[in-house]
Amino acid sequence: MPIPFSLAKCKTKAAYSAKLKQQQTLDLKNIAQKYMVILETPILLVLKEQGVEIIVHRYGEIMFKNCDNVAFMEKVAQQIYYLGIR
Repeated sequence: MPIPFSLAKCKTKAAYSAKLKQQQTLDLKNIAQKYMVILETPILLVLKEQGVEIIVHRYGEIMFKNCDNVAFMEKVAQQIYYLGIR
């Protein structure tokens, strides 16, 4: 079952942001096991997937830097939310 979220271009940054429709805390350790982690802190992860830098906040926001491929971002966000919310 798809997890409801929105994906929109950030006003202040050259990035896209995915946000859960219903805010939840994500399990960053579970997400980190499936992706290449550049930086891991208690409140966020910085991941690299197909050359795109992805910032995952524990409170549920995901930011995609330097990416315009909406289908890719939707797919990755869905996977991250699936791993983090379980």
